[in-house]
Amino acid sequence: MFNFFKKNSPNQESNEANFEIELTAAVLAYEIARIDGEISNDELAILMEEIKLISKKVNKDEFEILKIIEIYSKDSVSFYEFVEDINEHYSKNEKLSLLNFMWKIAYADGVLEVDEERLIRRLAVMINIKDIDVLKLKDISKN
Repeated sequence: MFNFFKKNSPNQESNEANFEIELTAAVLAYEIARIDGEISNDELAILMEEIKLISKKVNKDEFEILKIIEIYSKDSVSFYEFVEDINEHYSKNEKLSLLNFMWKIAYADGVLEVDEERLIRRLAVMINIKDIDVLKLKDISKN
């Protein structure tokens, strides 16, 4: 999905695929943060923690990665390509971890917006996570 990594060796391709999965998660989290029209400092702080981890792995500046995420988010028309990547590459535990991260972003500013919850729950359905698991993660993130 993200094509700013050069493909050299099979092992490097595998590592880069993992980075692309992490970037997919970051783009989705960015969507949650901006869905209410404004990204709070708390939402951005949580997102930047993840971006810092990604930046160390790919040896790129964290603000460059944030810019790529912003551009990709702005240019993205549909979540279906994200969902396709997630369903193809994520285990159930990784899907649950992604949803947990998204709930943390949604609750970061202290207010869970209806659109934030709707987007997370819609994504959960599309990646085949049961509603009971989604609600458990929501409860954990709220507390």
